[in-house]
Amino acid sequence: MDISLKKEFLNNIDKSANIEWLEKNNHGIYSSSTSIGMNTRREHGLFVVPDSSREKKVVLLSKFEESVFIENRLHEISTNRYSGGIFPTGYTYLKEFRMKPFPSFIYEIEGRIIEKTVFLLSDYPLLMVRYELKNQGLPINLIVKPFLADRYSTELIKELQGLNTDSYLGNFFVRWALKPAMPEVYVYYSSGEFVSTTLWYKNFFYPRDEGKYNDSLYEHLFNPGFFQATLTPYHSVDLYISTKELDTNNLNYEALYRQEKEKRNTEKKLYFTNDKNLCEVNNSLRKSQVNIDSESLISVSSLENVYTNRDLMLSMPGFYLANKDYDGFKKQYLSLIDQLNEGLLPVHSAHMRKKNHYSSADLSLILINLGYQYFETTKDINFFNNGVYSSFQSIFDYYSKGTLNNIYLDKDNLIFCGNKSTSTSWIPLMAENKEVLRFGKLLEINALWFNALKVLQVISEELGKNRKASKYGKLAVKVKESFNKTFVQNSDTLLDFIANENKNSDFRINQIVPLALPFSALDDELKCNVLKQVEKNLLTPYGLRSAIKNDQDKQGNLNRRNSSFYNGAIWPWTMGMYVTSALNCAENKENKAKQLLEYFSPLPKLISKGLLNHLPEALSDNDNMDQGGIVDFAPSLSCLLWAYLQIDKAGNVQ
Repeated sequence: MDISLKKEFLNNIDKSANIEWLEKNNHGIYSSSTSIGMNTRREHGLFVVPDSSREKKVVLLSKFEESVFIENRLHEISTNRYSGGIFPTGYTYLKEFRMKPFPSFIYEIEGRIIEKTVFLLSDYPLLMVRYELKNQGLPINLIVKPFLADRYSTELIKELQGLNTDSYLGNFFVRWALKPAMPEVYVYYSSGEFVSTTLWYKNFFYPRDEGKYNDSLYEHLFNPGFFQATLTPYHSVDLYISTKELDTNNLNYEALYRQEKEKRNTEKKLYFTNDKNLCEVNNSLRKSQVNIDSESLISVSSLENVYTNRDLMLSMPGFYLANKDYDGFKKQYLSLIDQLNEGLLPVHSAHMRKKNHYSSADLSLILINLGYQYFETTKDINFFNNGVYSSFQSIFDYYSKGTLNNIYLDKDNLIFCGNKSTSTSWIPLMAENKEVLRFGKLLEINALWFNALKVLQVISEELGKNRKASKYGKLAVKVKESFNKTFVQNSDTLLDFIANENKNSDFRINQIVPLALPFSALDDELKCNVLKQVEKNLLTPYGLRSAIKNDQDKQGNLNRRNSSFYNGAIWPWTMGMYVTSALNCAENKENKAKQLLEYFSPLPKLISKGLLNHLPEALSDNDNMDQGGIVDFAPSLSCLLWAYLQIDKAGNVQ
């Protein structure tokens, strides 16, 4: 989506500092900041790359600090927030910020128009920055100071002794290698010169870190010198940033710009809609794919380097199936199958974590449901002969006999998981003494368990394995009976979990899970009654609340580490579960589809707020709808697309 923000908006720093942009590519590299170029979170950086293990991101180059001399008059056009306030106030020179499709900053200084453009190549580890003088007049002198961080994106640095502060100068390039364990950074420049001078700038403050990190919120950045060049009318200075030496014969800005712009303008369209917002959502989602050796993997978040298997599976229907990329789905799915250990999937992708843990009881059951979503979409039963069906059987066997982290089939045929010291739930509720509260027989786990048995029954029948199908079907009947006896509290609500004698009746997001699955342990009347309670207590036009809103709970900076995230924050990605449930209960699906389309119309429009062309993991349930959690959350994009595809199928409307 093309974005244009004008001077009046940009000069209101309370608003403009909340608009962020993100450039990312399939090497896992990104560049990100705000519409005024002021970094507001530690993950922001001009050039951020994966470390050698790919488990972390490294902010190599935090930003460029720019100054302009016009006839010896100094104008500082950058903006930073320090512990003592904002300096310099370069945002006051900004005439426009736009993304068409790359981030561009247009400054007006004494009538002179300077445009700065930033973009990454999609399939090559190269960032380009251009400064261009756009109108007539005397030449100006441009000063660009690189601020180096050379730190992991989750950390902050202070002035350090022992850094290699040397600048290694070459023919129109400079190289820095501050720390031996970190990647080097090369900056090539098209004209001018680089002057070495070493200086530390201290006490940068990133307001978005408040409430998210417990360490110091201030950092120091190292400035190794400055680039200086004379800009004449309609001419430019180009900077090329990389982690390796480049062939200068290939550094043609105009050619690379045209190539990348054409690539983005011809990106894949959605087959079921021409809606501009949804197509932009899809384009942003497609850029979440990262190439790792011979594998392609969906990055749940570029900014936070998240590769969790639950979020990956949430992303796969919208990423692959909504784009009819069935081969890509199968390859990713088989990669997940390969990660199974004693019937469980690891929390993090095995491609991105050497050390992992198998502490989530829902993941393997979600995997089975995901396989069924593929089958429903394609009717490709042969796929399940490729080791998939046998893996489903293995999951069943381990859950039945018992596996890691106290996950086992109890006498009533329901799954019991976790204990007071081990959380296996996706909602990690804990007491003040860190004792796990949510363990035992969990609503969502047993809804998934029943669904998995029914999937196994159907796939067995399709494969001609009738004895197996009968076995799974008979057990499903018993599970359904126990599920209703255990979890049905009254005619319209379900218990959230049962831990020994503790029967917890908190009304949480888990209520929607039995309604959204292909196979539900609830009868139709009860499903629709529970749905009405979900609509009454959890539903918003931006997704479902994680729980009934608690007005006493101050939400603050929403993230997975604070209780507010699980106690009333809005989760946009849950729109998909609600849409499926609502269509399942609707008597007239076509009319319901039209109603859903209208009701959720505000959600796709969020891509023009906060982090542009993205959707966050969570929203504060207040008038400001503050964005929180992971702000570039791939499942929010994916589930939105999948939901609109379901709406399209039900109503054939756009």
